[in-house]
Amino acid sequence: MCFFQHLRRPSTSLRVLSLSVFGLLFCLLSGEAVVAQVAAEIASADGLDVVLHGVITPEKLGKHEMLSFAVPAGIERMNVELISPGFQKGMYLTAGLFDPQRYRGEGRSVFTLSTVDATGPYLPGPIVPGTWQIAIGYNYVAPQAKGEFTVKIHLSRQLDPEKYRVLNAKAGWYKGDLHSHTGLTDAMCKSQSGANVPCPPSKLLDAAASQKLDFLAVTDHNTPATFNELMQSQLYYDRMLLIAGEEITTVKGHANVWGTEGFLDYRVADTGFTANDLFDQAHRLHALVSINHSYWPYDGRCPGCGWGWTNTDFSKVDAIEIINGYHERGSWFTPPPGNGVPFWEQQLAKGLRPTGVGGGDEHRAGEQLALHDGVGLPTTVVYARELSQPAILEGIKAGHAFVQVTGPEGTPLYLTSGDAMMGDQIIAEAGKRVGFKLATQAVAGAKLRLLVDGVAVDRLPEPKADATGLNCEYEWPSDGKRHWVRAELVDTKGELITLTNPIYVNWGK
Repeated sequence: MCFFQHLRRPSTSLRVLSLSVFGLLFCLLSGEAVVAQVAAEIASADGLDVVLHGVITPEKLGKHEMLSFAVPAGIERMNVELISPGFQKGMYLTAGLFDPQRYRGEGRSVFTLSTVDATGPYLPGPIVPGTWQIAIGYNYVAPQAKGEFTVKIHLSRQLDPEKYRVLNAKAGWYKGDLHSHTGLTDAMCKSQSGANVPCPPSKLLDAAASQKLDFLAVTDHNTPATFNELMQSQLYYDRMLLIAGEEITTVKGHANVWGTEGFLDYRVADTGFTANDLFDQAHRLHALVSINHSYWPYDGRCPGCGWGWTNTDFSKVDAIEIINGYHERGSWFTPPPGNGVPFWEQQLAKGLRPTGVGGGDEHRAGEQLALHDGVGLPTTVVYARELSQPAILEGIKAGHAFVQVTGPEGTPLYLTSGDAMMGDQIIAEAGKRVGFKLATQAVAGAKLRLLVDGVAVDRLPEPKADATGLNCEYEWPSDGKRHWVRAELVDTKGELITLTNPIYVNWGK
């Protein structure tokens, strides 16, 4: 039997019609030979769609039928959907998948697979060019039942998904951790018998969920091995967004990259392939780059952890980890005052606008939460249009974020100027008095600070309590020049509780 196969470029209905007629003609003349001929005609498209049709009859009950389709070179991801009448109408079908070399899985009606991840129970791996096959299993066909089925296959030259899950469609402030590890690289925890073993990803995810985080970036070192784990786990963690991340661990510094599953080359050098080339590589994949724990000393306790690439073009850096939880409490050494804040403000002083973020850098799957050292400590709070990977990354890129050093149950701090929030720019001519508002919650002994270009403002008005918490309003006289203004909440010892990203004054002038 000949199954009609349509191959088309997305959103080109006229071309779909011509290819359908072309496919029908070849099917009548030469059976399945149409597959390779049509595929070759549009193999240069960014992506293509394959549509297979078949007829369901009672005679096929208990059988498998193989449908062939051609996959050109350069495909990175395959999305498959089997559409059939369904068990309620007396017809239950399954879709198995075989590439030219091996079996790839069976059991779902909608699934995806790529080099690095796949919907369970399908196997990730290279999308090899050649003839693939869908095995249609006629598991149940009721007597006298008749129907049709369609298999829609989308072949993409893009590794990263074209669509992302939205866990919450509402705009708002979302809490998360942007730096965490599993036993797929170097996270260790206690086994059932008490041995120190590589910690399974499930332990990290459970710890993050127990902290009631809205999102978690899993950033294992120099590996895409985590991504398949995240695909399977996201179905269960439907209130906590799992963000594709990787800590690119070079010989002279670590950088988080969020938002791509594509290959990122860690073999950075002073010449040839530099850190700047790495950043360009990440940006071509629509990802963000953040420099981690820049203050690490070069004394052997963490070889290559401090940022040592002197030729770095910081205009290519999207964010800087200003608070790293793993060392904030002195896990391996006592970090300098302010952790990574001085390094961050060096870039702000140059006229750059990297977003300040926090990362727990968790390596123990939450076993040390009682010691205030673990996943979600610190917490980065991001204003996003929705809870999805693209929206969270957009919020980070825009600087719409603050860092709660003490974790997800810590104290929020909002900085605004009129309609502008942290990360935004305002224009203020010389002589104009600009109003800034700091909004937080009451913390015993805590003190608010407003900083202009890194220097605290003298005589900040006492905050006033109302139904929403504590509010402090301050008028700052503009000199018409470029400045950055940010806020902090500190405890009685002057240690940070929460700090915001800046509002930028006259930055575009």
